[in-house]
Amino acid sequence: MDISIPTRILERVLQLSKISIFSNLDRYIVYWPLFVIGLVLSFILTPLLGKLAYKWGVTYRPRTKRRGREYDNPEKALHDKETPSLGGLAITIPLLFAILVFFRLDAFTIPIIISLFILVLGSILDDIFNLPSKVQLFFQIFASLIVAFSIIDLTHISFFSSDFINLTSLIWRFNLFSIPFSFVFPGDLILFLWILLCINSVKWVGGSPGLIESYSLVIFVLLFIIGVRTYSLFTSSLSVFISGGLLSLLFFAFPPPKIMSGSTGKSLYGFLISILALITGIKFSITIMLVALPVIDSMFVLINRYITYKPKNLLELMRINDTSHLHHKLLQLNLSSRQVLLIETTFALLIGSIAILSVGAFRYFALIFTLFLIIAFIAYINYRASKKESEERKSPESKYSY
Repeated sequence: MDISIPTRILERVLQLSKISIFSNLDRYIVYWPLFVIGLVLSFILTPLLGKLAYKWGVTYRPRTKRRGREYDNPEKALHDKETPSLGGLAITIPLLFAILVFFRLDAFTIPIIISLFILVLGSILDDIFNLPSKVQLFFQIFASLIVAFSIIDLTHISFFSSDFINLTSLIWRFNLFSIPFSFVFPGDLILFLWILLCINSVKWVGGSPGLIESYSLVIFVLLFIIGVRTYSLFTSSLSVFISGGLLSLLFFAFPPPKIMSGSTGKSLYGFLISILALITGIKFSITIMLVALPVIDSMFVLINRYITYKPKNLLELMRINDTSHLHHKLLQLNLSSRQVLLIETTFALLIGSIAILSVGAFRYFALIFTLFLIIAFIAYINYRASKKESEERKSPESKYSY
C-alpha cells in the first residue's frame, strides 16, 4: 500500500486517459500520459544536455584514462569516438519535477527527493571532476542513510510464503524540522546495505554503450507492471514515467552512442529500482530476481578481483578497475556492443518475467532456477572468455612444442 497521497493533478490525468474498449488492459493503459510526458521531455532534453556536455568538456574519450582518475582503466572505454556524458539528467531532472507536481510533499516524498538531489549533485560533480571512489561512495552512503532513517522502513521480509521475518528488534523514532523519521533494527540496516548494493551493481552494468539504459528500461517496465498489480500508485506512476524517458535516452545511447547516461544516470537507476521495488511491498524473492543479473555479476567480479589482486582492504578492492564484468567477457568473445546489449537485455527480460509471473510455491523454484541459470551463464561466459584469451596468448608455434 502506498504511503504517499497523490495530488488531484495526477488523479485527473489518469481519469482522462481511460480507454473503455480495452477493459482488460485498462489499469495499465491509463498510465499512457505519464509515459508520453517522460518520453517527450527526455527526447527534448537529451540533445541539449549533449551540447552542454561538449561545451563543458564532460565527455568520455575512447581508450583514454579520465582525468583525475589514478585508478582508471582506459581499456574500459569501449566506444569509438568522443561521447558526451550527462545523459542521465534527461531522466532525473524531469523525475524530480514529476514527484513535486504529482505528489504532495510529506514525510514519505521529502526524504526521497533529498536523496535523489544528493545523488544528482554527487553524480554531476563526478562527471565533471571525476571524483575519487571514496567521495562517490560518500554521496551514496549519505543518500542511502536518509532513506534508511525515513518512515520508509523495512520492518519484515517475506521470501516465498505469507510468513514474514520480523526485522523490528529495535525502533527509534524522532522528528527533524517537523518531519518524522524512524529507524528499525536490523531492518533499516539491511535496507541501507541493499540500496548501496543496488546502486553499485546496476552502475557497473554501464560499461558497454547503451547497456545500462536498455537494462534499466526493462526493469522499470517490470516494476510498472508490479506496481499496477499491487496497487502502488507511487511506484507505477514513476516507473512508467522513467520508462518513457529511458526509451528516448536509449535512442541516443544505442551503439554507436551519441550520448551516455554518465554518473548522473548510472548512480540513480539502481537507487530508484531498490526504492520503488520496496514500496510495492512485493516479496523479497521477486526483488532479488529483478536485479539478480547485475548483483551476481558484481559478486563474480569482486571475488575474482580479490583472488587475482589480493587487496588489503575494501577500499583498495573498490579501486581495482579491470575488464572482468559480464559485458567485457561477452565482448572478448568477439560480440559487438549491440549484440551484448541485446543478449543481456533479453536475459534480464526473461528473468524479470519469471519473477512477476511466479506465484505461490512456484516462486521458490523460480528463484532457485533463476539464480542457478544466472550463475551458470556468467560462469560459462567467463570460462569461454578466459579460454579464448589463453589461446590468443599462445604463439602459432606453441602447438608444436614439446
